[in-house]
Amino acid sequence: MKSRYFLILCLLLIVKLGAMVFVIQKAGIGLGPDEAQYWTWSQQLDWGYYSKPPGIAWQIWLGTELFGNTELGVRFGSLILGVLLSLATYWLAIACRTTTKTAFWAALVMAFTPVGLLGSIFAITDGGLVLFWTLGCVVIAYGLSQNRTPNYYLLGLMIACGALFKWPIYLLWGILVIFMYWFSVLRSPHIVGGALLSLLGLFPSVMWNAKHEWATFRHVTATVAGGHGESAWSGNVLEFIGSQAGLVSPIIFVLLILAFIFLLRHHSRIPASLTFSGGSCLIIVTAYIIMSLFQKAQGNWCAFAYPPGFVFLSWYSLEATRYKKLWLKGGLILSVLLCGLILSIPTIQADTKWNDYSIPYKLNPFRHNLGWNQLSIVLNKVGYDPQTDFLFGDKYQTSSILSFYGPSQKRAYFLNLNHIRKNQFSFWPSMAQEQIGKTGYFVITENSPHLERNMGTSIALYQEILQKYFERVDFLGVSSLFDSYGMMAKGALIFRCVNYNGLEPDASALY
Repeated sequence: MKSRYFLILCLLLIVKLGAMVFVIQKAGIGLGPDEAQYWTWSQQLDWGYYSKPPGIAWQIWLGTELFGNTELGVRFGSLILGVLLSLATYWLAIACRTTTKTAFWAALVMAFTPVGLLGSIFAITDGGLVLFWTLGCVVIAYGLSQNRTPNYYLLGLMIACGALFKWPIYLLWGILVIFMYWFSVLRSPHIVGGALLSLLGLFPSVMWNAKHEWATFRHVTATVAGGHGESAWSGNVLEFIGSQAGLVSPIIFVLLILAFIFLLRHHSRIPASLTFSGGSCLIIVTAYIIMSLFQKAQGNWCAFAYPPGFVFLSWYSLEATRYKKLWLKGGLILSVLLCGLILSIPTIQADTKWNDYSIPYKLNPFRHNLGWNQLSIVLNKVGYDPQTDFLFGDKYQTSSILSFYGPSQKRAYFLNLNHIRKNQFSFWPSMAQEQIGKTGYFVITENSPHLERNMGTSIALYQEILQKYFERVDFLGVSSLFDSYGMMAKGALIFRCVNYNGLEPDASALY
């Protein structure tokens, strides 16, 4: 029975892997700005980077070594991490001594809810964090199930690996300390050695930051403090809760809430390993909801909490209660259907035959990923020559997209015209160091309706600002990057800037 469930799981994960490759290749969902940024990092491997540890860059470097500097190459590592994460969730359920059927369903929930499906497509830092968080929970669950102290050195190693992707993995030590109150078997002096071992995950970042103004630590501090210019109670709690329902799908989210209520009511008779799995998820999600009262929190910030939560949810639905099994299956089916619909939106909007059943462009969740493959075409049309000219933007997101999708994939430059915070481009050779006397092509990209609303103002404003840095600035027009139902939904405003004089805006003091 055990091998049958595991075999079926592996077959379904292979099917999922093939479907995700098809989506990457055919759905028209290009790299997001962060993905493109991480790709630029991977082109210059280092011990660390401005806003994140080096793991994501190393991951993308490996993928592009295998499949070239393509969208599949950039995202290949995420595809593999998605498979490993589902297997780790299965392993966690087994460590909690659930039935193999329960472990099977926990892995399916991880694989086929939006947090698992979309996380398997996009090259983001969450993949490595979530995988090693789950493996760390496996170490703890095995100890609790056998009523012995977990191997804290192995746990420290898992946390160190996760820290190469994202530092919130260190919260696992805090969760562990909380559960020491209820489970004395967790108390051991070896936790000190494990914690010290886990700090090795910070070593690469410390190496890089020591030579780069401690930029990552300053950036993280500013982010935790709420960013720049925000006041207390400026959060987005309702939006954040809604995003969590979207991440795990509506029915699964409701079931998870019911599972949490069951945990709070009956924790004294629930096995320790399952109490830890469900309780750790509940604590993390609740903490981030509270945080979202005070600052704007992104929906994916607590994604790492869900694998152990899904283990507890599956146990609750299949073993602890009656009549929840059908809801679990129904929720999973609905999740797959919703994900399929969401992933098909770009294709539907790009095809005029769907005009009678139009989906408003503003409802497209991939607006920031669409149309980039047109950039190289429109830049060639307006005369850009990668051998003699350069590309630049006034946002690091734009500079990253130009770097990946521009002709010859040359690294573009960042000119901080609006005095925003620093970014990775701030620590690489600048236009003033490499492009004096040359012609640059300045690109602004915008989605509808902001494109139409701000076009005239943007053209006049940027022509005036750029004159300070170039001998001549010519506006070359607006080129469509993505048409929705035959109407331009995303466009690129392109300026030819002749003879760069080497001047730069004042350096930003913001991180």
